[in-house]
Amino acid sequence: MADDYPYVRMLELSPELGPRWRFRGTTPSPQEWERQTWSNVLAQFMVIAREDTSALGLVTAYEANFQDGHAHLAAAKFDPDDRSPLMMFGIAQFIQYVFTCWNLRKLYIDVPEYNYEQFSSGEGRYFTIEGRLREHSYYDGRLWDRLILAVHREQWGEWSDRLLHAQAVP
Repeated sequence: MADDYPYVRMLELSPELGPRWRFRGTTPSPQEWERQTWSNVLAQFMVIAREDTSALGLVTAYEANFQDGHAHLAAAKFDPDDRSPLMMFGIAQFIQYVFTCWNLRKLYIDVPEYNYEQFSSGEGRYFTIEGRLREHSYYDGRLWDRLILAVHREQWGEWSDRLLHAQAVP
């Protein structure tokens, strides 16, 4: 909601998340931030904790290509130090939502290698690495690869129950 914009913008541009997320350290004006936040978006939701309704993160499907059957997926956890699985549950629900609403065969995730470790355990189950751009992104004094991951509809259907049913656990 528009009332959330100042809070979300502050988190997205924070020193902790800003260099690792959408704007990669730049600080767009509020108007430019709002425009880019909704540019080419298919669906976008804030992930909210059930207990206290605190905002955990943001999930986005964007750049949908219905002719070829794919879109891009992005997710940002607002508190990078939070080890709770709730954000992963929110991402799983969102992926299920996207595959339920649209006839897409895969979702691409473009991720700089320095962000990969936090969810690398899902490789081979929830997603595959389809591409690697060598030394593509500069961050914290060095060049990093950019990984192109894909969540395939069929692969997701085989493994998603585990994630989606786990969300019922307190």
